[in-house]
Amino acid sequence: MRTLAMLGIAAAVLGGCTPDYGLKKSNVNHTAVTTGDFDDIVLPLDRMSVKTDSFEGLISVATWDDTYDAAAQPARVEDLLGNPNTMDDYDAILVASGTRGLGNQQYNGLDKDDEFVSDADTLANVADFVKGGGTLVVTDWAYDLAEQAWPDEITWIQDDTQFDDAQHGDIGSIGADVVDTDLSDALGMDTMEIDYDFSNWAVPQSVADDVTVWMKGDVSYTIRDGSASQPQNGAPLLMSFQPKGASGKVVVSTFHFDAQTPEAMDTIVETVIGKFTAAPAQSEQIGQ
Repeated sequence: MRTLAMLGIAAAVLGGCTPDYGLKKSNVNHTAVTTGDFDDIVLPLDRMSVKTDSFEGLISVATWDDTYDAAAQPARVEDLLGNPNTMDDYDAILVASGTRGLGNQQYNGLDKDDEFVSDADTLANVADFVKGGGTLVVTDWAYDLAEQAWPDEITWIQDDTQFDDAQHGDIGSIGADVVDTDLSDALGMDTMEIDYDFSNWAVPQSVADDVTVWMKGDVSYTIRDGSASQPQNGAPLLMSFQPKGASGKVVVSTFHFDAQTPEAMDTIVETVIGKFTAAPAQSEQIGQ
């Protein structure tokens, strides 16, 4: 079971360069999000008045909202990741930490929960979506999806071939260096406090040459075998890459969107992921 904490956040940064990714469109006009147990990934988009289609993907319960009714949701995550035609309707797909089917076992049980990341068709759907110009975003425990589809881009602690094996990060907040100049300029600071509000988050070790690191920091992790906490200095914390032959991009965040300060998180989303198109304001109709 993951451990929840109540921690605050602040902000800041330090420079690099940003690749010019080709996207389906200059703006992100049609967005899908999955609901996951640990990250309410849609919050920044709601604040920007972005219309999103939600696909229910809870492993067990939504820790961010105990009133969330999964049974009332009309669409499920398999309707998205299992259907390339549905995926192709979107410019961006955001997959939240704790989305069903993206791990080795349920966090609160022994049943297998790897049907998507172990399914060749699903991985092909995801790769084709990005190849065709789509933007894929994954947070924390959803890292397995990016790792299985593009295994050479990011190296994680422990065994990359084993689902969930990087999930050992210690709970707490850390001072991150923002190592991309566009992001540091947008944030107006060169370091930022990142809140890891759950234990056992997925910890990266290093990245390939074609991966852009937006933030990095000194973190620690604890293997669940009684070992003492271990450091992972200079760990990449927010990354993106454009797979070879693809016109889209993949964004991997080790931290949860809903745990960060709203203003900073919204700036990160717009700078790293893209400019989302806000839904038009609804005009009042007399007599309707």
